[in-house]
Amino acid sequence: MRLTVLGSGAACAGAGGNSSGYLVEETGVRVLLDCGHGVASTLVGMMPASEIDHIFISHMHADHFIDLLPLRFAVTKDMGGLSQPQGCLHLPPGGGESLAQLLDAVCFPRDFFEVVWQVCEYQAGESYELANSLRARLAGGLHYIPGWGIRLDGSSSLTYTGDTAPSPSICDLARGSDLLLAEATLDEPEDGPVQGHLTATQAAELAQASEVRRLMLTHFWHDADRELAARAARQVLDCAVMVAQDGLVLEF
Repeated sequence: MRLTVLGSGAACAGAGGNSSGYLVEETGVRVLLDCGHGVASTLVGMMPASEIDHIFISHMHADHFIDLLPLRFAVTKDMGGLSQPQGCLHLPPGGGESLAQLLDAVCFPRDFFEVVWQVCEYQAGESYELANSLRARLAGGLHYIPGWGIRLDGSSSLTYTGDTAPSPSICDLARGSDLLLAEATLDEPEDGPVQGHLTATQAAELAQASEVRRLMLTHFWHDADRELAARAARQVLDCAVMVAQDGLVLEF
C-alpha cells in the first residue's frame, strides 16, 4: 500500500500548500481520500484524473471537497461528460444535495458529476469492496457537521480520521491499523459543548488507544508549528510518529 499526501493543510493551508487530499494506491487501485483546495492540480501533475478509481469525501466542508469541481474538468472538459461514467464518487449522507446546491450556485448542471463518475452516498458501518484485495469501511466521528472516518484494508491497513474531536467510533474503526492518518488541527483542546478537532496530543492518545503501528499527523493551519506537534505526540506514543507534508510518499 502506498500513500501520497496531496494536501496536508486545513481550511487555510500554508503558502504553496493544499488542503486535505490523500492518494492511496493498492494493487492497481487508486483511491482519493478527500479533495480540498489545490488537490486537483497537484493530482493531475502526477497522473490522468481518469485513472482515479474511487473518491471518498469525509464530510462536506470546502477544504475537503471543493476541488471536485476542477478534478471533474480534468477528467473531461465536455460539460456533457463521458459516454460511460468512470470511477466512483462516494459522498457522506446528504452529500449529494450539498453538491447539487453548489452546482446551482456556480450555474453548472446538476448532473455535472454524475456524467463523469458513479455517485453514491455511503453509510456508517458498511463495508465496500473496492477491488478483490481492497475494502473500505466508514464510521462517524465528532465534528461541527456530520463527518466520517475512512478505513482501507488491503495488503496493509490505513485509517483516516477526517475531521473529528476525540471519538470512540473512530478509535474502534482504527483499531490495529498499520497507519493512522489523524488530524491534529488544534494547539489547545477545545473547551465547551461543541467540539470538532484534535490536538496532536489527542491524536496520539487516539493512536495509543486504537493500538495502531504508526501515526501520521495532518490537517495543519498555515501558521502551525508541525515539529512542535510531532514532539507533543511523541511524548504520548512509543510507536513511529510522522508529520504529513505535501508531496510525502509512504509505502507500508
